[in-house]
Parts: sequence; structure tokens; C-alpha cells
Amino acid sequence: MLSRRSLALLPLTLTAGRAAAIEPRAADWRFVHNGPEVPGDTRHEYHWRVLRAALEATQAKYGPFAIESSGFMNESRQLLDMQAARGSINALALAGSAALDKVLISVKVPVDKGLLGYRLFLIRAADQPAYAHVRTLDDLRRFRMGTQADWVDAAIYREAGFKLVTGSNYAALFNMLMAGRFDAFGRGVGEIEDELANFNPGHPGMAIEQSLLLHYPMAVYFWFRRDAEGMRYATRVREGMSAIATSGTLERLFKQEFQAVIQRLHLNARRVLRIGNPTQPLDQPLDKKDWWFDPSR
Repeated sequence: MLSRRSLALLPLTLTAGRAAAIEPRAADWRFVHNGPEVPGDTRHEYHWRVLRAALEATQAKYGPFAIESSGFMNESRQLLDMQAARGSINALALAGSAALDKVLISVKVPVDKGLLGYRLFLIRAADQPAYAHVRTLDDLRRFRMGTQADWVDAAIYREAGFKLVTGSNYAALFNMLMAGRFDAFGRGVGEIEDELANFNPGHPGMAIEQSLLLHYPMAVYFWFRRDAEGMRYATRVREGMSAIATSGTLERLFKQEFQAVIQRLHLNARRVLRIGNPTQPLDQPLDKKDWWFDPSR
């Protein structure tokens, strides 16, 4: 999800490390994923590194592959495209939900170890003293939450009893926060620093709230079309994700990407407030404790 590029597919990575011709066998495994939404949007780059590792782990069995990025699409368009017979993308990295499980095929190995469910808040810096007094969910419910209308977070906040303000455009949400339309914009641990750096030049009064950590169960999974090709792609990725989760490769990639930011944001020292997630799928591998992030560990 990055700049408003042309909808022509832009090569991102190839197995052989070249953006030139795709090897004939690699054409049999051509993964075209959702692209960025705005300039500087890096939220999915880690996900595609994990996908590459999963495909490399299965290369001896299945052969070469290609990974490419689509042009600009918001989340609603991505889902429509994935369900279309001649859609331009065939792979997504999105938060798991029961609704998605009805229309797409999932690979239930958490790409981000469930880190996306740990939410910090972008706020107006002048409001920080008010958040220092939050001790309970009722205290937090005094603040208006903002999110995108088609994100699963909207249903989660509503179910938890928060006052919610929604927008239809990712970049506009940062403007809405600073214009006082809402008070707090919940962001994932792996997103919030890059987003602050990207949008702060236009909004110097924006800041990361310093004391709270909201948690609801949520994990990013890979998703594929509910057809024969989608099943074939999901089978390979499922084998690869299980392999890298077992070998420690997924843990290594996770630490490379997130360990420093987890420490900088002092997750283990924040007050953790927890809410449920009525949208989450039922068949998540919650019994595999090593597959999930826990700030207390």
C-alpha cells in the first residue's frame, strides 16, 4: 500500500534477484500482492520478506517463484480484486477475520506473531497529560477513536463501546486526528514510528502516546483466492510458513524487524488494557505459544 502509481504491475522482487525476464518455471508461481496506499507507506514490506522466506523454504520441492507488487488499491478494492475471476492480484497480507475466511483461503501461521493486535495511539502531543490518568477501559472510552471504515478495527472498537469516527482514506485519517475530528488513532507497533515520520512534517503537533498499550487478538495472515490456483498457492505457502516457524527463521525475521522498536516504545512498561475481537477467525493456532508475541516475555 504506497504511492498512487499506475495500475500496471510493477516488479518488486524475483527469486534470482533480477527485475528482468521471469524464468519459465517461475511463471508457474507468480505471486502478485497488494501494493502501498500512499507515498512512504512501508507497512507491508516485512510481510513480503516473510513470504519470500516461506517460498525459498519450499523451492526444492516446488521450484522458482516471482513476487511482484500491484499498483495502488485501498483495502476494499483489494478484496474485490481478489474475488474477481480476472483480478490483478493473487496474494494478500491482511488481519485475520471470520468474514475473510468465508471468501478467501487463509494460511493460519501468524506472519507478525500477532503483534498487530497490540495498539499504541497517535495523538495530539498537547493531549498527553490527559492520557496519563487512564487506568481502565472506561477511562479510555472518554476519548474518540479514529479508524478507516473498511478496516476490521472499526467493528472491534464499536463492540468494545468506544466512540468511533471513521474515514474512507488512509492518509486523511492523520489530517482528521490533527483537525480534532477524533482524539486517538490506534496503530500497530510496527507501523506507528514510520507513520509518525511520514506524516509529522505536515503535522508537527502529532505524537505517540507514551503510557498505554491496547490489546485485542489480531494476527496478519496470507490470503489467496478461493479457486484451484489459490488452493495451490496456499498449499505451498502453508508448507513454507510452517517450515520457517519451526526452523526459527520466522522468529529471526520478526526480531530483525521489530525488536528495536519494541524496546524503543517500552511495551513491557506500558499499562495494558485488553478488549475482545468479535471478528477473529475460530481456527487460529493459539496453542502454539512460540508463534505469538507477548510483551511480558
